[in-house]
Amino acid sequence: MIKNISDILMAAKTGQLPANFDKWNLKVDSISRTVAHVAARNGHLPDNFDKWNLADKNGRTVAHEAAEYGHLPKNFDQWNLADKNGRTVAHAAADFGHLPKNFDQWDLADNRGWTVAHQTVQNNRLPEEFGRWELTDNYGWTAAHVAAEYGHLPKNFDRWHLADNNGCTVAHIAARHGHLPENFTRWELADNDGRTVAHIAARHGHLPENFTRWELADNDRQTVAHEAARGGNLPKDFDRWELADDNGFTVAHVAALYDRKLPEKFDRWDLTAKGGCTVAHIAARGGHLPKSFTGWNWTDNKGRTVAHMAAIGGHLPENFEHWNWADSKGRTVAHMAAIGGHLPKNFEHWEWTNNLGWTVAHEAAIRGHLPEKFSQWKLADKKGRTVAHVAAWGGHLPKNFDRWDLADNKGWTVAHEAAREGHLPDKFSQWNLADNEGQTVAQVAAKNGRLPETLRKKPVRRGTSLGR
Repeated sequence: MIKNISDILMAAKTGQLPANFDKWNLKVDSISRTVAHVAARNGHLPDNFDKWNLADKNGRTVAHEAAEYGHLPKNFDQWNLADKNGRTVAHAAADFGHLPKNFDQWDLADNRGWTVAHQTVQNNRLPEEFGRWELTDNYGWTAAHVAAEYGHLPKNFDRWHLADNNGCTVAHIAARHGHLPENFTRWELADNDGRTVAHIAARHGHLPENFTRWELADNDRQTVAHEAARGGNLPKDFDRWELADDNGFTVAHVAALYDRKLPEKFDRWDLTAKGGCTVAHIAARGGHLPKSFTGWNWTDNKGRTVAHMAAIGGHLPENFEHWNWADSKGRTVAHMAAIGGHLPKNFEHWEWTNNLGWTVAHEAAIRGHLPEKFSQWKLADKKGRTVAHVAAWGGHLPKNFDRWDLADNKGWTVAHEAAREGHLPDKFSQWNLADNEGQTVAQVAAKNGRLPETLRKKPVRRGTSLGR
């Protein structure tokens, strides 16, 4: 005997509601689902049920519930009932393969324009005779695009030109996933940026072995060959390395940039982009130049040599000796090697400067790459900032360092720098060192929350010694 809501719910789930039950709109949960929703989910609605539009707070009807679980009657025709997102009963049925064989309302769409056809093709459940491939969502994405994405296009499909709002065709999507047929020939189909189907296939390694149209270019003159090089998908016998984009960046540049190994016999290292950057510059940074390479002094428009680029990653030959080669900003090869800690052990020209007075030692110090016995802490740039200042900023001063009073042009000492960053030693005592404005090391430490607890008891006044 049904006495309360719990009994009703159980009866709805198990199909034991009485034949004369009429409280289908009784709400059973916080989102206002009804008894009818529960019965529909479990396939226990009576044959004469007609309240399919009963909906919860999200607009999801009893019909949606029945459709999802395949419990709609054969004569059901209210496919356009929709929830708050515009998702129809037909969408729910399509999602789980429960549409009738004679269904033809493929253009029913949700708020995003996603049609029942889109939903059905995604799950590869379209009938063989389906022909509404042009149906689009709000972004111009057709049912055919969806089929191409999942590899569900029929063998005789020929509408490769169908395009979304960005000009991306069905062929572009199929190319990305390797779903183009073997006899496909429309490689020149392009999106709004000029990227062709061939570009997409090249990037993902899906071009046919006999492909030859490497010069096809997008709006920036990036060719199919550039895209293949970027993905590491150029054929072994490729020889069109000089193909260039609007910036003069060649296919060889791209191959070198993405660490794609250029062929062993490659010899066109001097191919140059508009900024003067050669293929050698790019390959040097990744360590991909051959041992026989000799063009270390080739420069780009900013004076950076191939050696500069190789130095950053530590890819210079062991016998390299031109550490003083400088670019237009005065940065030497040694500066670049110092960045990555790749200077030779016997290097001694720490005083070499760039145009701002920044020495090789500064470059090494900021990254903690100075040798243990380094002693030229007073080397300073044009602002008086010493190597010690830079090392203090990064916490790279040696334990026995004692030149805390070294100051820049504004009187800011090494101790000030270390105090601000929290790198002063535990036994530091020169708290009253002051810069040109009278700001002490103690004040800097306190301002940045770095003052030791033992010193916090006494006030520190600007321009005075600690504790006075």
